Amino acid sequence: MPETITKRTFEVDGTTYAVRVPTVDEIKGANGIRATTFNEALSRGDMLRDQLEGELRKRRLWNDEREQEYQTLRQEVLDGEYTLQKGGIRLSQARSTALEMSDKRAEMVELLSSRTDLDSNTCEGKADAVRFNYLFAHCLVYDETGEPYFPNKLDDYLENQNDAVAVAGATEFYYLISGSESVDEKLPETKFLKKFKFYNNDGRLVDKDGRLITRDGKHVDEDGNYVQWEEDGTSVKIDNLGRPVKEDGDFNIEHSPFLDEEDSAIDESVYEEVIEETIDEEVAVEADEESEEKPKPKPKRGRKKAVKVESEIETAIESDI
Repeated sequence: MPETITKRTFEVDGTTYAVRVPTVDEIKGANGIRATTFNEALSRGDMLRDQLEGELRKRRLWNDEREQEYQTLRQEVLDGEYTLQKGGIRLSQARSTALEMSDKRAEMVELLSSRTDLDSNTCEGKADAVRFNYLFAHCLVYDETGEPYFPNKLDDYLENQNDAVAVAGATEFYYLISGSESVDEKLPETKFLKKFKFYNNDGRLVDKDGRLITRDGKHVDEDGNYVQWEEDGTSVKIDNLGRPVKEDGDFNIEHSPFLDEEDSAIDESVYEEVIEETIDEEVAVEADEESEEKPKPKPKRGRKKAVKVESEIETAIESDI
């Protein structure tokens, strides 16, 4: 029996959070708010999922041509699955077949994107979204204490959906309750690529030594930058043509002076001095402009007169006394 996963943990800015499996009472509450949302949407006349196909065609987001394209991709994926299951071909050819299957699945998802977007506006789509939000707002906690991240649950989450913890947690919660990651692991192309070490544990392409590569076999680092591996096991950054690159992105090459029309080396230091002088002049001009823009302090008028008046008033008061 596979181990039941009851929570998933993740880290944001050094703090560990978790999403846990909802309780029975929380599921009941989520189902209740889902039913309420569905009925409200239906009473407003919102579209049902059964009407989705017709609405897509009405808005020209789906047609017979797209349907045919989708079915063609689907058949090609099935044909690839048959090829991998049958075997009897070169491993390199099977690798290409598996990667093509992955690409075609991605194209299928892209084709269905308009359908998915419109589905979120159906009665069922709105109800499902509210149910998910309700459960997530209850199940996002601090991993160490188990205390809820959103004390006021759904209201807090709806006001802070762009919060970094909320964004990361929503993805983790989706994986937890849907098991979508395990579904991806069960795809025939994924199982093949991992079995024969073309994928690492993170589902990224690697060579026979486990080093990250692109589809065309070029080595890359964790961030996708091209690299070249040395014999001592270290790597250096390069561009897509294999030219060495520094950490700051500049090419790692020695500069040679430019030549004049007689092919003699130009003294570039002269031009560097001109550039420095120009920069100094520009800075000075900017400083002058800033000083001109600043309002000059207004002179304090009338202060001496006011002091004299105050003195005369005091003298008059003393004389009266």
